[in-house]
Amino acid sequence: MHIPDAVLGPNAVIATSLIGGAGLLYAVRRLEQQLGERTTVLMGTMSAFVIAAQMVNFPVMPGVSGHLLGGVLASVLLGPWAGSVVVAAVLIVQCFLFNDGGFSALGANFVNMGLIGAIGGYAIYAPLRRAMAGPKGTLIAAMVAAWFSVLLASGAFAVELAASGRRDDFLRVLGWMALVHSLIGIGEALITGLVVRFVLLRRPDLLEPAGEIVDKPVAAGHWIQWVGAGLAISLAVAAFVAPFACESPDGLEFVGEKLGFLPDESAAPAPPLPSPMADYQLRLPGLGQAGVATAMAGVVGTLVVFGLSWGMARILPRPKPEGATLDAV
Repeated sequence: MHIPDAVLGPNAVIATSLIGGAGLLYAVRRLEQQLGERTTVLMGTMSAFVIAAQMVNFPVMPGVSGHLLGGVLASVLLGPWAGSVVVAAVLIVQCFLFNDGGFSALGANFVNMGLIGAIGGYAIYAPLRRAMAGPKGTLIAAMVAAWFSVLLASGAFAVELAASGRRDDFLRVLGWMALVHSLIGIGEALITGLVVRFVLLRRPDLLEPAGEIVDKPVAAGHWIQWVGAGLAISLAVAAFVAPFACESPDGLEFVGEKLGFLPDESAAPAPPLPSPMADYQLRLPGLGQAGVATAMAGVVGTLVVFGLSWGMARILPRPKPEGATLDAV
């Protein structure tokens, strides 16, 4: 659901850039209040997994594919503020490294996937989990929130497009976006459910009660294992699964082609910086196989976003120990 350049009008670009920037700054400020070793470790591994999983488009109906957004998944494990920052890191790397999502639409993409998807999705997840106690309740709440997060993000795009001068098409765009993304949301819910189920079986302590996610002191050996396992899974997805992703247009591209709001590729503005791996292809001399080029690009992107998120979490100020809630792992 990455919006390219030249889709949104100047008013929508400015508004979403301001909202997205303010939202990200607020999320970072809130993140600083809970930041510790647990969140630092999981932010890197979650960012790596989300960007790798987003490369794997899955078919939802003939001629249409979808991919994970990952906002709810990140928020369930990290809390809404860290989850939204993870999505921001992924979107920045995708924009500049892969030319996936326009530079002018970066704010809108973060509003849709980082604020509405991660924070808004968590606002749905938290009360559902409180109402349904136990691991089963956690799983159901995460899957329901994941489905709604995709639907809400698609609706937000319809509003942004209407604000760009296509008010007469609002209901048509909203209807088609909702229809297609209600199906993509099923895939989002299933992937989120599989990961949450795995965590519930292996490390249920990582899933704190909704609204009570706290950071904990972690022994060096423990966090090294977390980093190694999470990064290895993400790299495996990028290298061995992403090259076989469905090549059909994703939901936004399908609706855009059908309703005619996507710009012609020949008329699309050039990105402000050349993307070294545009379209998820690492083009090297003598490398003629597209699958290998995709795998290599995925590995590089996964490592870059891991380093960005983990490094950012390491340099952010941390709360004083006496002001933090600490539990033993």
